[in-house]
Amino acid sequence: MNKALYLAIVFLLPVVSVLIPMEHFQDIWVWIYVPLGLAYATYIWFQPNEHMMKFIMLAPLFFLIAVLVIFPAWAAIDSGLYAGLQFLGVVAIIAIQSSIIVGVTYVLLAYGIYVVFKKYGLLPANS
Repeated sequence: MNKALYLAIVFLLPVVSVLIPMEHFQDIWVWIYVPLGLAYATYIWFQPNEHMMKFIMLAPLFFLIAVLVIFPAWAAIDSGLYAGLQFLGVVAIIAIQSSIIVGVTYVLLAYGIYVVFKKYGLLPANS
């Protein structure tokens, strides 16, 4: 159960940052992030403990790929394929650059929380 608590804390960090006036995580991201974060955290929970931190390190990359697919597809459905492809360029320019900084920040926070959980024996020894 401690693994589930750890994953809940880690994957809710971006949602909590909506409450703090930060520019990198606007309200629209919550509607995309929450289902993806919940699905990915559930997937990690069912994986062996020794692979947990590898999956957490890959989470920003998976979220970036999802954003690069979802937003242009959304625009393509509303305005056509050409508009979706144009929007892909705009999203890629913004998302790729910001995802590097934001992804590293959240992965470092996840590792910090991981160290605290390990220090107090809240995670299995092989995670």
